[in-house]
Amino acid sequence: MLTHEVSVAFRPQTTVSSLAVSKDGNFLAWSEKNGLINLSIDGNKPNYTSIEGDAKGLFFQNINLIIGDDNFGLKCLDKQCELIWECEIPGGISLIEKCQDFIAVVDNLGRLSIVSYNGKITNNNLEFTSIIKLLSSKNCVIIVQEDGSVYCFDGQQVIWNRPSRGEVGEAITAVGIDSFENLIIGREGYALVPGDEEALEIEVWDVYHNELILRDEIKNRLIVTVSNSIDTYLGFDDGAIHSLERLDDGKYNLSDKIFDCKYPVKTLNIANDCVVAGSWFYLHGITMSGDNWMVEHQGIIQYSAYCIAKNTFYFAGDDQNDYTGIEPIGVIDLSSKLLERDKSELTLWFELSEQNNKLSAEEIYSDDDKLESLISIEEQSQLKFHDDDLNNLLTALEGDDEQLLEDVDKEKLVGDNLLEELLDEVKITDLPIANAGDDCVYDCGDENHSIIVLDSSNTSGDKSKIVSYSWIDDSGKEISNLPKLRVK
Repeated sequence: MLTHEVSVAFRPQTTVSSLAVSKDGNFLAWSEKNGLINLSIDGNKPNYTSIEGDAKGLFFQNINLIIGDDNFGLKCLDKQCELIWECEIPGGISLIEKCQDFIAVVDNLGRLSIVSYNGKITNNNLEFTSIIKLLSSKNCVIIVQEDGSVYCFDGQQVIWNRPSRGEVGEAITAVGIDSFENLIIGREGYALVPGDEEALEIEVWDVYHNELILRDEIKNRLIVTVSNSIDTYLGFDDGAIHSLERLDDGKYNLSDKIFDCKYPVKTLNIANDCVVAGSWFYLHGITMSGDNWMVEHQGIIQYSAYCIAKNTFYFAGDDQNDYTGIEPIGVIDLSSKLLERDKSELTLWFELSEQNNKLSAEEIYSDDDKLESLISIEEQSQLKFHDDDLNNLLTALEGDDEQLLEDVDKEKLVGDNLLEELLDEVKITDLPIANAGDDCVYDCGDENHSIIVLDSSNTSGDKSKIVSYSWIDDSGKEISNLPKLRVK
């Protein structure tokens, strides 16, 4: 199969929680679950800082990095990760979106705030509640509420809204902007029967003229979209990728399946001359010439970032296994030629780099003088002093080998005697043997029923080893799990 050459860009300390690359490709930033914020310049060792909570998103504004802290609010850092400004959002941040003239943030109670790029809140007494999605569009932000309502907000006022549909309710599964700045909405209705309100639909709106251009039933849930000035692509929960085509009469058509990832599409990018989809542990790509390629990651792909200027593609994920190592951030030069590889070789890029990072015994214990060139004269003398002490100690130990062996033999003899005494005192414990009583026949007489006592007290053996009791009738049904009971 076809694949690209992949390299390990960085190895984070913990799971990556967000990822961003600057427009010029000189800066790469990512956050980790432990609150660590990393910023690398030209691929060098990253500068870093820590935040109070988890980063719910980050992006570059020129050369500065803006972070949404779910515990505090917004923070703006320079390239050295030094704080430029911060803006506290009561309730912390759950969503953050970079817009043309402002930053849109949603707190953990689902409320919207508008913040300027110098860190000042310009609008926060807004009518929106229970916001679950944000999307930038021109100089506006698209707002999706939990009840299915969708709004277009310019920072000061609502310029368009889509009321929720259906008596039972609905969920907005995805929002996106197409090549003509029209709004794409994927919805899932909660109606149990088909009719006026189908379960899964796609809508396309011209929000500036309040016109519904397309409403069509789809077979699978729309979960991600991506577009550039020419093309628009849609990713679905069955792994299918489709193109949204605009016809000459201004109407839209959903294309046939372009390619299939087989698992839900998590990330979708238009990169150079290909479409790249992150799904499960794989990146799937299809070039404009029709070549399909695939890259495997160590984790389930959750984040991707593409730099047009350098044609580099970064991706990160998590295998959701606490007993494995932390997954690396991968990087692909998409200008490189496609290579023919066996599928079993797709994991070599992260497996080989792990092996290369491990030092051999010779490297660990060799007499290496490189360290001395990196430390001061005083530290060198202290190091030599410790080496002399260690040599003296080893010499002393070598001289006492015979005495040491005699002492060890004596201790071993005492230990053996103790073990024999303990074994002599071991008492063999009897396993419990169930005794539910002898077979009995009871006559109900005139009452038409009898009260029978089921008693397991005659069970013999070590009762402390009994885990549970179970009384079962002739049909195999359990009557009770008590050691003693009365039944009618």
